[in-house]
Amino acid sequence: MRNLNPNEVPLIDRPVSEKNLSSVGNFFGLYGGEHIAATEFVIGATLVSWGCSAKTILLGLIIGNLLAMLSFTFCCATLATSSRLTLYSYLKKILGPAAQKFYNLVWSLCSIALAGSGICVSATAIREVVGIPIQHEWYPTSITFVIIVLILGGIVTLVAANGFEACAKFASTCVPWMICVFFISAVVALPQLAQATGVEINSLSDVWAIFNANVGSGSGNPNAEPFTIFHVACFAWLCNLAWHMGCNDMGLFRFAKNYKYGYISAIGMFIGHFFAWICVAIMGAAASALLKVSLDVLDPGAVTNTVVGLTGICAVIVAGWTTANPTVYRSALSLNTLLPKLSQKQVTYIVGILMTVLACFPGMTNIGDIVRMLGWAVVGVGAMCIVEHFLFPKIGYTRFFTMYKERSVNWAAIITWAVSILFVVTMVKTGAIHSNFIFIPEYIISAVLYTVLAGFMGAKGDYSKEIAEEEKFQKELKDLVDREMEEKLKNAGPNPVLPGYVKVLSYVAYVLLAVLVVCALMTYGGSIAVPTFKTISICLTIGYFILNGTSTVIKYRSEASAIQ
Repeated sequence: MRNLNPNEVPLIDRPVSEKNLSSVGNFFGLYGGEHIAATEFVIGATLVSWGCSAKTILLGLIIGNLLAMLSFTFCCATLATSSRLTLYSYLKKILGPAAQKFYNLVWSLCSIALAGSGICVSATAIREVVGIPIQHEWYPTSITFVIIVLILGGIVTLVAANGFEACAKFASTCVPWMICVFFISAVVALPQLAQATGVEINSLSDVWAIFNANVGSGSGNPNAEPFTIFHVACFAWLCNLAWHMGCNDMGLFRFAKNYKYGYISAIGMFIGHFFAWICVAIMGAAASALLKVSLDVLDPGAVTNTVVGLTGICAVIVAGWTTANPTVYRSALSLNTLLPKLSQKQVTYIVGILMTVLACFPGMTNIGDIVRMLGWAVVGVGAMCIVEHFLFPKIGYTRFFTMYKERSVNWAAIITWAVSILFVVTMVKTGAIHSNFIFIPEYIISAVLYTVLAGFMGAKGDYSKEIAEEEKFQKELKDLVDREMEEKLKNAGPNPVLPGYVKVLSYVAYVLLAVLVVCALMTYGGSIAVPTFKTISICLTIGYFILNGTSTVIKYRSEASAIQ
């Protein structure tokens, strides 16, 4: 039996102490910040090119995002709160140490690519301000664009290097403003779209007619493939597949007090992947009509600048940061298991450098392809985790049998993963199954095949002695983690008393957001001209971030100093 010494377990592989769980507010910030983000400016615009009606788009997105929320709750959050581990540490028990390292490397590289995509999208916005031409090639054609990426990547890396709390606080500051900006952008874009297409808006039915004619029905692409409600629903479900059914958000949910925190993902799914996508689709249609060019040749910076000016530019920049921050954090957690001698902060800097280099290549803005490939690559492993955790005890199999057999590789898992990838490649190459549906049979095949192979390769064995030793070890490890956290809290100072003006700063910041919404509605009604609104909105935006940002920094520094 392996040497069971809790003190020798690396920090990255230790469960989170029950005394270190996080508040609901942090999860609202994280899931709002990450999923009301840069991806929405790219994916939302694609709705205009789908060959389906507006009704199909709306219903499909509702169904797909509901399924995603339930997957976050009953797959990822349930698994995370029962183990208090990251997926990358949990996999060591299932895949074996050698196979786990390979998976962690694959996921880390994929996450770096995704974070790089978010930064690249942000850079397209600044490109619009400084007058750099749209980067049509997959490689950069402007040194200024590269410099912009280096600056943005540096900011994201510094935030992510400060850990979970820093990412959450940063997102919490940005989320209210991001929601507001998506809303006002659609409100201001509608009359511009109506004017550009020669239609008058006199009622809600007119708004629906404009939406249906210029956003739905493949209006942005006359050769669009007809999509059904199932295509749309599965697309929305697929977009976060790697994080919910692939279980990669265990790194965040291990801090949740219970699995019900998974329902908080709804703020990301329905505000980010429903409300924001629809708003961006309206913006995209308006920008295309106003500029009289195809949406295919416009990047997010051009779209948002055309409709709402500098406020839209800021939205793309901030959205890129809120996408990249938690992604870099996850990637560093994964890579840290391969580089245990380095601290998480040091690994984060390595990830940040790689992310920034990738972001210099404009081809990284093809985020839809990246997200799809991410899901396909890891969903098979997620299926194995779910099966081993939930199904094995019910059918008489032993959970973590690979660890008890002291194997470095779980060949049942490796074969299953290889078959799942081969299945995806075959379906993509042959087109036998639409790309939006491939993950469903892939998940089923992975779950069934792994259950069968695991039964032949040791899961049916008797490991009573090993299980007893493991339970004793886990209790000792939990006690060690709790003692260390108690000592840390004991040495912490008293809860800081914040100056009264800190709350005032936040309240005034939210008043500015309310004023921004009112001005947008007045612009929609014709009381404020669009150019005037663009000026007002950027002034209110700057005011919001100065006030709420200052308040957040003061709170974060006070909390951090109290536990040092």
